[in-house]
Amino acid sequence: MKVDYIIRGGRVVDPSAGIDEIRDIYIKNMRIADLKGEAAECNPDCIIDASGKLVTPGLIDFHTHLFHEGSSICIHPDMMIAQGTTSAVDAGSAGTSTYEAFYKSVIAQSQVRIKGFLTVYGGGQLDPKLCEDFNPALYNVEKMERVIEANRDNILGLKIRLSKGVVPDETGADYLRTVVKLADELNARLGTSLRVCVHTTNSPVTAGELADCLRPGDIFCHCFQGAGNPIVAEDGTIDPLVLKARERGVIFDAANGKGNFGLKAAKRALAAGFLPDVISTDLTVDKFNMPPYAKNLPLVISKYLALGLDFNTIIRAVTETPARLMGLEGQIGTLKAGAIADIAIFDLKDREYVQKDFCDDEIVCSQILVPQLTMAAGEIQYCQSDFYL
Repeated sequence: MKVDYIIRGGRVVDPSAGIDEIRDIYIKNMRIADLKGEAAECNPDCIIDASGKLVTPGLIDFHTHLFHEGSSICIHPDMMIAQGTTSAVDAGSAGTSTYEAFYKSVIAQSQVRIKGFLTVYGGGQLDPKLCEDFNPALYNVEKMERVIEANRDNILGLKIRLSKGVVPDETGADYLRTVVKLADELNARLGTSLRVCVHTTNSPVTAGELADCLRPGDIFCHCFQGAGNPIVAEDGTIDPLVLKARERGVIFDAANGKGNFGLKAAKRALAAGFLPDVISTDLTVDKFNMPPYAKNLPLVISKYLALGLDFNTIIRAVTETPARLMGLEGQIGTLKAGAIADIAIFDLKDREYVQKDFCDDEIVCSQILVPQLTMAAGEIQYCQSDFYL
């Protein structure tokens, strides 16, 4: 069988398939090919030598902000291709009044595969100086229903930010309960499976109270934030309601934005054995690739290596798990035969450098993951200039 590409001799790391070994990857017609013993006769158009490199499924960034033509906080999604990211989820940049424009102007035209959460405030996240209003009296539920119906294959759920100054201190949790109830009602009417994603940094109520509001499959994002009411106490104990939420299937996403990640909280939680289900960037334009708060996904992965997580655990959190949450399990986030050929090749280099959190606490990293080549749906979309010569 003739193939389009062979990626030869790299260390293939694919947690979904239980693979961590030197092997070849074959690509034909946008998919991972299974040659069934025909490797000697595959006659490839191109051979990519990945010797000494890491080969993973294309990365999936589950918390980003990508409505670059409709919000001042957002980046252009195709900037992520050079980072090895081939799929992404926008975490509520657009609202009921703007999601259709987001879909037409960004999602439909991007090389990166994008799904999104719909912010329940109609305008979405327009600008850092224009705060959303999550008062349920302002929800345009009829319009919301039409937008979800028209984009049912793209909208994953509803988004609310639950921070001091964004929701009332005394009734903030009630706002979250209202959104969860609304998601249930929309699911019943539309036959959808809408999740709820809640921003938890500096919440007016405890992390446990927030987690207790969520259903299985809902997203507790910024789980390692340290600005106020974190999931872990100073003595290293995890809030019991957070643990109960995890047991019933609530998803904990690190969502490592500069203001939404605390090293002390992360170290305490990890020491207690509380690992994130998902590791994502919370990419926004103001700090995109700006050291020492660099937020691209390879640098976030490098930070978690410095925090002591093993590489396979991290890769699962940026491939297999987010693929499942996007409803694309077996199609992306894997290198199994038949999957879409989204592939990233990296060089893991020894280098000492510093990354910081929101209050300038530092972690010294000793390795850095450097993208070499990104393939999306079987086509090379990025190649480092000194790789694949």
